[in-house]
This record gives sequence, structure tokens and C-alpha cells, in this order.
Amino acid sequence: MRVEITSIKLENAPKVYRIALSDGRLFSIKTVYLEEDFISGITLPFEISEDKDAELCFACACLRAERAALSLIANAEQTCLGLEHKLKARGHASPCVKMVINHLVSIEAVNDERYAGLWVQSRLSLRPDSPNKLFAKLCAKGIPCGTAQKVLKAELDFETDLVLLKKFAAKKGLDDESLCTRRRKLKYEGFSAEAIQTVEEEEYG
Repeated sequence: MRVEITSIKLENAPKVYRIALSDGRLFSIKTVYLEEDFISGITLPFEISEDKDAELCFACACLRAERAALSLIANAEQTCLGLEHKLKARGHASPCVKMVINHLVSIEAVNDERYAGLWVQSRLSLRPDSPNKLFAKLCAKGIPCGTAQKVLKAELDFETDLVLLKKFAAKKGLDDESLCTRRRKLKYEGFSAEAIQTVEEEEYG
């Protein structure tokens, strides 16, 4: 059956088109979710192929997934992996989810590095976890290992690392350990050699 686009209107939302087809179907889409923008500047009525029809369906599904994603983001910062799992759990198809997350990353609506930085800052204010434990927890949240390392390097400057080491050592009772044992455990937990040496110098001169 011949299918034509009979109407195209811009919705209130930015860059969202409302498209009516001759068979009665209506689509809300963003052209960013089309393989190529064949909507802008066309003369109506405009006949579409089965492939273009499928593109419209896909773009419409992507917009629904995007709106669900933005609703989640409005409630709390999200990771790429966490957002992917949540959208799939809500019934959005994997190809749409991947396309939407790529778009949201490109416009900085989702940023794993930003999420990790905020999480580390919050965690440091609540409890004295070691650098390696912070790293493991970030990775468990779906943050790529390279990103987790980069964020921890930025957040754990010398002064922060030093304060964290002292709190961690007190919490774990390492102050009662021998110097050699404590040094070994602190290195294992990921504290910098500089911070460990500074604490030793403060205690033993």
C-alpha cells in the first residue's frame, strides 16, 4: 500500500517533529534518530518507502526511550551501563537504548566521569574507604576501569589521600600494627607512597 507523509509539525519540545501518515499513523521523532534527515524541507505529500517507514518507527521508539531516560536522569545522575539496564527493564529495545545513550553522551546528559567524580566526593564525606576499594566500587557500578582510575587520580590529590589514609588506618586499627605490616597493608589498599611516607615521618620523625 502506498504510504505518504501528509503533515509535519514541530512540537513544543526542541527539535521534535510530529509526523502524520496517510494510513492514519502518527509519529513523534527527532531527526537525530534517523539514518539521514529526509524530513526537513520535503514537499508534502511525500511518499515513503518501506525502509523509510521502518526508520520512522525506530526514531519514534528512540524518542520514547529518550524521554524515559531523561526522566531517570532528572531524578539522579546516571551511568551509561545503569541507564542501559533500566531502560531495557522498562521494555525499550536494545538498538534504541544504545542509540539514545550515545546521543545523551554526545550532549553531556550522561557522563560516566562526572558521575564517578560526584560519587567519590560523596563517598569520601561519608566513610574512609581505601583507594582500591573506591576503584572496585566504581567498576561494580559499571564505570569503565580507565575512567575510574582517571577520576580517582583527580579526586585523591596528596592532601586528600593523606587525610583518607589516616582515617582508614584508624578505622582498621592499623595504628597498632608494626611499621612494616602497616606499610604493606596501606600499599595494598592503594594509598600513595608519598602519603604513607608522610605519615611515618610525622609519627617517627
